Amino acid sequence: MSRQGLVLAGATLLVAVTVASCVTEVDGTAQPPANHAVAGNTDAASAAPSTGSTGATGSTGSERSGSQGAAEVADPGECVRGGDPAPIDCDEPHTVEITASGTFGGAMAEKPPARDEVFSAVFPSCRQEAAAYLGSDDYDLTTLSAWLLWAGEDAWARGERWYRCGVAELDKANEAKQRTGSVRNALRGDGVHTYRLCSFTAPSEEPPAPTPCDRPHRGEAVAVVPMGKHTDPLPSEEEFDAAAVEACEKAVTTYLGGAREDVAAAWRWPDEVAWKRGFTNLTCYAQTEAPVTASLRGVKESPLPR
Repeated sequence: MSRQGLVLAGATLLVAVTVASCVTEVDGTAQPPANHAVAGNTDAASAAPSTGSTGATGSTGSERSGSQGAAEVADPGECVRGGDPAPIDCDEPHTVEITASGTFGGAMAEKPPARDEVFSAVFPSCRQEAAAYLGSDDYDLTTLSAWLLWAGEDAWARGERWYRCGVAELDKANEAKQRTGSVRNALRGDGVHTYRLCSFTAPSEEPPAPTPCDRPHRGEAVAVVPMGKHTDPLPSEEEFDAAAVEACEKAVTTYLGGAREDVAAAWRWPDEVAWKRGFTNLTCYAQTEAPVTASLRGVKESPLPR
């Protein structure tokens, strides 16, 4: 659903609803999509990526030893590669950096939980852990995303009940890219701009497609607007819209260094499923009619970079 043609302070405002978060299956680890977050199911070599998740339960602590035959599982501050939960040094090539550890209990202890159960129980807390680990609540403006992996069916049968929250850097396919070095506190200071999400697609028309900001793109994420808690009712379209009109117009003007008619404010918001999984921000974007080839931050009255 989208609307166009609202005019405020000389800028055209484009509104778009974020559809349900996408889900991708891979063997190994959970991964995130364009609206930033993920979840997945993992055995020593089996996991699944998807977007969003909600709730928070489970105790913290390592399951490094586990039951006989249990796989070695990375702890906070360590990294993993692909579908293997074994720890590796973050200076080595890896895909996910672990931010928090926990174990499932209660009703989930007897049989492997369904994916939705895991999302409900854990992912909102993984999003909070990602913000604390990265050093900013604004990480939805970046290509860094929360991640989740947990013991798969075979591991569950061995008595393993671990899960791990993590963070990953997304590539243009919204998959966890291989990288080296830690991202702990990477978004402090000017870090958000270093990892800023630029989109090849127009955010008002379709979900953002990450691309480097020095490559042709039509959208740049500029601000997040908190809209509540995942335990609250999903705001109405009118409520999202009202919050976005003022906040996103102002955010885009500030980002550009002044109002201009050839850059629009656009925004996207979560649907009910994503909301319950912890995606409770409205995200504002600066959007152009034609692709630009460099960041618009501080462009002021200069010609747009084509």
